[in-house]
Amino acid sequence: MTRTRTGATLLALPLLLTACAGPPVEVKPVPPSPTSPPSSTPPIPAGPVLTRLADTLGDAPADTTSGRYQYIERRTWYRQIIGPPGPNGWPERVRIDQLWRTDDAADGRLVSVDVDGGRCTPDGGSGSWAGRTGDPFDQPPPRQPAALRTRLLMAAGPGETRPQDIVGGIAMLYERHAPTRPVRTAILRLLAAQPGILAQTGVTDRVGRPGVDVILPYTSRTGVPRHDILTIDDRSGVLLAAYSVITGPIPPQDPHLGPDFAEMIIADAAGYRLYVDSRRTPNTRTPSAGCQHPTLQPGTGQRPAVATGGSARPDSRPSDGSSPPDQGLDPAAPGSSSPRSPSAGTRRRKARR
Repeated sequence: MTRTRTGATLLALPLLLTACAGPPVEVKPVPPSPTSPPSSTPPIPAGPVLTRLADTLGDAPADTTSGRYQYIERRTWYRQIIGPPGPNGWPERVRIDQLWRTDDAADGRLVSVDVDGGRCTPDGGSGSWAGRTGDPFDQPPPRQPAALRTRLLMAAGPGETRPQDIVGGIAMLYERHAPTRPVRTAILRLLAAQPGILAQTGVTDRVGRPGVDVILPYTSRTGVPRHDILTIDDRSGVLLAAYSVITGPIPPQDPHLGPDFAEMIIADAAGYRLYVDSRRTPNTRTPSAGCQHPTLQPGTGQRPAVATGGSARPDSRPSDGSSPPDQGLDPAAPGSSSPRSPSAGTRRRKARR
């Protein structure tokens, strides 16, 4: 039996930092994300934007579909860390995860595949899935902001109340659930109440879906300046994407963490999670799974359809199957043995935020 295991933080490794030594790694402040078109507005305080969206929330597929199972589909661009990095870092990979689950997490199915250069390879088979007793993220999410905040912070550890844990918890929630309107409303109101969060309207995700970037600027426990970003549909409030960027130089790190530790931080921050679909479905065979998915059949050019509202639109990547540039570590591979650990065959040293 396989099951989803994800972490509470967004796209960063857990941090273990002792003394700092060694030269800094120069990382130029990251320019605006390529998902933000020229028409996007400058970031502003998120509270009013998210409150207005919560007050006017439209339908999502999870509200208008029916069936025994929730269906959640995600694509993750990441760097596969094996051995030392090459001239361009570690190789890029794309992983597709499909999860069917009942509301009580008693029954389900998990299918994962890797897509590389026009090839689709099953990863981990097509196993059954069941939630873990006592795992709060496998249980139905609360519909009130205060209760939801408590649930999201459970994975962060005792005493943790950082906004980045809430932002990361929301990304994890969307990996296990197809949230209905009451839950999405609670998520938006919870985000609106977090200190320091910004909103940038007029953006699109990697496949062109319009939305709002919810941006959390902060400095990690390793001293790295970062932005954790959630791209949210500007009508339904559904999470479209989650990613992180480094916005300044990486300070000296503990040499005991290894010579490639700073490069790992960079690779981790280059990750991108695209939430393709979240709806209800009558069985665990709808839609087709893995390499049999219609968008992964020969002749489709590896262009995954993305559902928004009642429609689906194709991925805007080149039809030759090439991937967007520089998209980081797999942040949360379902079926892994520990939070945030990668799929089989991937090795990496652990670090802490």
